[in-house]
Amino acid sequence: MTRVRFRRARRGISEIVASVAMLVITMAVLGGLGVLSLGSLHNAAGDLVSGSHNEAESAGVLLRVVSTQSNSSGTYVWLFDYGWNPATLSSVYVNGGILSGWSSSCSPLQVKSMCSLALPSDTHGAVSILFGTNSVALSL
Repeated sequence: MTRVRFRRARRGISEIVASVAMLVITMAVLGGLGVLSLGSLHNAAGDLVSGSHNEAESAGVLLRVVSTQSNSSGTYVWLFDYGWNPATLSSVYVNGGILSGWSSSCSPLQVKSMCSLALPSDTHGAVSILFGTNSVALSL
């Protein structure tokens, strides 16, 4: 009887080496995708910031109520303009009706500065302070 001998070709790579190679390739691909997505996220955040900056710039006047105080001599509101344009106080409304008898140091309220608004002592309710087309609403 004749034995047939098969020649073994080169041995293949082991399972461990193949698994490690696949792991390295997968991590490289995911790392590249992560870098791309972070770059995209950074660009989106930049667009959002510039969009809100442009909106604020078109409005020009960004106002915030810093503090309020009421006592027997009157009700006081302190406002801060953190926008890009000065703000001119035009009128004050309480509960939908125009209020008279108020005084202010906001003529005009300069950029990055604070002013005070003095209202009559019996002022209570929903107050709207108008600066041109912009308004600040608060409840006293």
